[in-house]
Amino acid sequence: MDCKKLLLGIFIVFIVLMGSSMVFAEDISDDTSSQDNTLAISYNDNIQTASQQTIRAGSNSTTIQNTINGMSDGDTLNFESGTYTDICIYVDKSITINGNGATLIGFNSPGVNNSNIPSQVKATTDEGGYAVTNFATVYLLNAPKISMNGLTIVGLNSTTYSNAALYISQVNGVNIDSNTIEGSSWGIYMTSSPDGTVTNNKIQNQKTTGFLNFGSARTLIANNTVINAKNHGIDVRHGTGPNVQIINNTVVGSKEGIYLMHSKGHTATQNTLINCTISSITCYGSSEVNLYDNTMRKSRIGVLLGGGYSNITIGENTFQLDNLPFPPTFVYYIASAESDYQSATDDIGVYTDSTLSEDVYSNKTNIPIPKEISIDYNNILTPTGTTYNVSSDATSTDIQTIIDSMKDGDTLNFAENAIYNDICIYTDKNIKIIGNNATLIGYDKLNSENVPEKVRNQSANGGYAVAYYAVLYTLNNTHTVISDLNIISKYPGYNPTKATTTTDEYKTAGIYADASNNLTITGCAIEGASFGIFMQYSGDSIITDNNIHDQYTNGIINFGSPRDIIANNTITNVVNHGIDVRHGTGPNVVVFNNTINGAKEGIYLMHSKGHMVYNNTILNGRISSITAYGSGNEYIFNNTMIGSRIALLLGGGYYNVTIGENEYDLDFLPFPPTFVTYIAFADSQYQSAEDVQGTYSDGAHDSPSYTAPATIIAEDLTSNSTKFNYSSILKDRNGSEIANETLVFEINGESYSAITNSKGIATINVILPNGNYTAVVSFAGNDKIGKKTEQSTISVNSPNAVELTAPEIEMYYKNGTKFIITLTSNGTGIANESVIISINGVNNTRTTNENGTINMNINLNSGEYDTVVYYEGNDKYDPAKVNSKITVLSTVYGNDITKIFKNGTQYYATFLDNQGNPLAAGTTVTFNINGVGYKRQINGSEGKAKLNINLNQGKYVITAINPETKEMGSNNITVLSKITENNDLIKYYRNNSQYVVKVLDDEGNPVGANQTVTFNINGVMYERKTNESGYAKLNINLPPDDYVITASYDGCNVANNITVLPVLSAGDVDMKYRDGTKFVAKLVDGNGNPFANQTIGFNINGVFYNRITNENGEARLNINLMAGEYIITSSYNGCNIANTIKITA
Repeated sequence: MDCKKLLLGIFIVFIVLMGSSMVFAEDISDDTSSQDNTLAISYNDNIQTASQQTIRAGSNSTTIQNTINGMSDGDTLNFESGTYTDICIYVDKSITINGNGATLIGFNSPGVNNSNIPSQVKATTDEGGYAVTNFATVYLLNAPKISMNGLTIVGLNSTTYSNAALYISQVNGVNIDSNTIEGSSWGIYMTSSPDGTVTNNKIQNQKTTGFLNFGSARTLIANNTVINAKNHGIDVRHGTGPNVQIINNTVVGSKEGIYLMHSKGHTATQNTLINCTISSITCYGSSEVNLYDNTMRKSRIGVLLGGGYSNITIGENTFQLDNLPFPPTFVYYIASAESDYQSATDDIGVYTDSTLSEDVYSNKTNIPIPKEISIDYNNILTPTGTTYNVSSDATSTDIQTIIDSMKDGDTLNFAENAIYNDICIYTDKNIKIIGNNATLIGYDKLNSENVPEKVRNQSANGGYAVAYYAVLYTLNNTHTVISDLNIISKYPGYNPTKATTTTDEYKTAGIYADASNNLTITGCAIEGASFGIFMQYSGDSIITDNNIHDQYTNGIINFGSPRDIIANNTITNVVNHGIDVRHGTGPNVVVFNNTINGAKEGIYLMHSKGHMVYNNTILNGRISSITAYGSGNEYIFNNTMIGSRIALLLGGGYYNVTIGENEYDLDFLPFPPTFVTYIAFADSQYQSAEDVQGTYSDGAHDSPSYTAPATIIAEDLTSNSTKFNYSSILKDRNGSEIANETLVFEINGESYSAITNSKGIATINVILPNGNYTAVVSFAGNDKIGKKTEQSTISVNSPNAVELTAPEIEMYYKNGTKFIITLTSNGTGIANESVIISINGVNNTRTTNENGTINMNINLNSGEYDTVVYYEGNDKYDPAKVNSKITVLSTVYGNDITKIFKNGTQYYATFLDNQGNPLAAGTTVTFNINGVGYKRQINGSEGKAKLNINLNQGKYVITAINPETKEMGSNNITVLSKITENNDLIKYYRNNSQYVVKVLDDEGNPVGANQTVTFNINGVMYERKTNESGYAKLNINLPPDDYVITASYDGCNVANNITVLPVLSAGDVDMKYRDGTKFVAKLVDGNGNPFANQTIGFNINGVFYNRITNENGEARLNINLMAGEYIITSSYNGCNIANTIKITA
């Protein structure tokens, strides 16, 4: 027979037999003691052992799902190795999944009306589902401690934003280890799943993000490799304090390697970030983050801070960033995007590096109107002098021979649409080169012998000493024109993702111009090479209407060439800079109406000044649309920037950079969002591996919140005694000693602290056994100096060292277990020596016996006790110290409870003997609550006894007393009223204020409509019904006075004070006969404000008068009565007051 059926049958018979018995459960009241005779039935939840289920290779999604649906918590699911296609499954049980190398490939689409998603996943919570709207191959949902290993999960191969390969929601303690996650928008999407571990996984080729941790606190993300996740490699965001640990991961090829957003408490350490185009690590709106010991390779920005960041501490990291050789492109160890400037209007202004000036920002732009630019192409392109035609079959040597024979002012005319191979030519004459759509194809090898001799020779030998390889050179001339040529460079390119690049690979160009003033290059198409056009010291030139593409470095570089015009060019698929303008005391270059698509930095202005950059369209800048590095006195306006994450990047000593109105459509992603940066700053003072260390918080650019780290000098030490002093020195960044600050020392698992003296020295006294130790010395920082940590090595080698041991113990309350301390030297016990045992700060001294042992009785209350054992030493032996712990387990314990008045929640306590065994059923135990003792019996085999709690609302302490061990355990009992939101009421007479209460059921939920609540006020009882929200209301129309109101429901009572304030007031009058005194009554409305234009009735001496209140709420009555004493009554809306009027003759 099935064991489960047998057990079920026995259980049913047991219930039937028990059903014939009467069971009583007397309640506790405030003044009686009673006996609880309730019999509890104990269930064994572990009758069924965990099972193993195997998924056969090739099984379909339905078969796998049916198997999972039949499993129970604790089971194991094993996949056979193989490939499983069209998979969409969910797991909502606490099981272990062993992939064994299996590959699960998801559907190509969610299907019509999401038909490929299991109904339980997509159904709303009202329908009993999980309401997940994301499409995934595998879902882990709403069950703790799901474990998955050894699977390859392939997601939807689509740019659709809302799909994931592995989707995890509300799985506490999830463990994802040693899996491969391929494709999809997100590799792993993990939301609201705290305390998980994601380790040793390979995640690759995601359209958005490799691993997204959304509000999943305390996750460990370690030893994963993320490759080619387009947006973020590892993304951690949201939650008040996720405290995620990101350790020893490798991220390759994302826009931002690690992205920490709108959350706090994270640590990122020992990670390697490679070829991340925007930044290695970004902190956006995050706080309390520590970044240290990471390696950042080939990103242009090391750490990017933005969007309200605070307390971001950057320690020592290894930076191998994306710098390029001459002419250099510099890197940014840190860039910050302060939130004050992050909109299309807030970024308008004039900016200067904080290293250069205190006046770093002005909102007054004063952009001059650009001068009209007129280029006479007819004159430029009209042939002059003698025209030399180049035949379609000419070689490079043939062409060079023709050029060498030409004179200034002549024209070189290529055959229309001709193609010329293996070309490397130059001109140092003032000639016009008319291309006629001819194509010049360069050499495919870097061989200096192919470069004309005069180009490569040193100047001492009559040459130009050009180190660059090009297809066409223009050198040392003026008014040269190059038009309508197609130039294809086939020089081998360098790998821009490598850490280093050889000079030869880097120095190639389509057109190379040097000292070629008034040069015109127009209407050309230039493909390949490191630089499309490389021009230096070639002022007053015109570079227009060219199509430049597929360069390894820059499309156009203008090096020290003043007053050039760069306009109407199209530059695409360039690795580094689209247009690069740099160097010179005042190039004053105009860059307008160009289109640049796909460079790291679209337009790059460096170490030069006076530029006008306007009307350009920059698309898909992988780092920024426009960068100003060390440049100034320039204007950037009316540009369109589309698809970059950062619009404007200012760094390296920029000054007076004016940002006007521009149009932005930046690289924003929808929910969960990735925000854009309109302007970022990389000020010079932070741009080295050492200078970048410190703590950063968002602030206005004119007062950046940055704290430079302190310097700690912590030297290695060797001691020949076990007791010694160890010192470290604290200094500021300038090398000055810092006094009166605390240094913390962590040595051998123990923490010490000391205050620095006037010389910045903090000294601690240490006792260590022989051995080698790492000392970690830390300074927490303050408002002026950033935190810092250093390490050193301490070696102890004492010939007089002793061995002191005090193993930790765990015992039940007063069960006789002893705490044993042993003191030996070279294995021999040391007798008659005093040892101090400090337990929770209280010292006890004991003496070793002949074996060097102390056996100490422990009679402590239950709890954990930190214990320090100390031997002072003597002339023969060095001191010794050891830390230990004594844990006393309780023999009586329960839990604090909070319950609604008289609901079914009761108090249970568990009683054990001093060996941890439950006391026997029927054993009488004692509870004491509210000063009353109760006897109850243990029920069942677990040592539990129950006490019903029927006390009035309030807070109580209950004490359970173990009859065998005599231990007492206490808990808090909180009884909540069924009547809530009852408050004292102060109101004006007959205003709209009501006395309102909210009524709850036994579960703490509103009772709903039509429940009767009884109110007692002024001795009169009223019944009112609750509304659908559980509220009952009573109008208060009593005369002005103080009252006590009581509300009652289901035996629960609450009381409040009600004060009714008068709306009518007046004072007694004492007057002379007909002296003009008036009787004044004042009226206020229901809010206590003067009430105008209302009628007040007066009754005096039997005569009635009506008067109207003025704007001050006052009604006045003339008094013309004879001498005497009168009673005057004032009345309004049922409110009456009486006063006395005395009149004397």
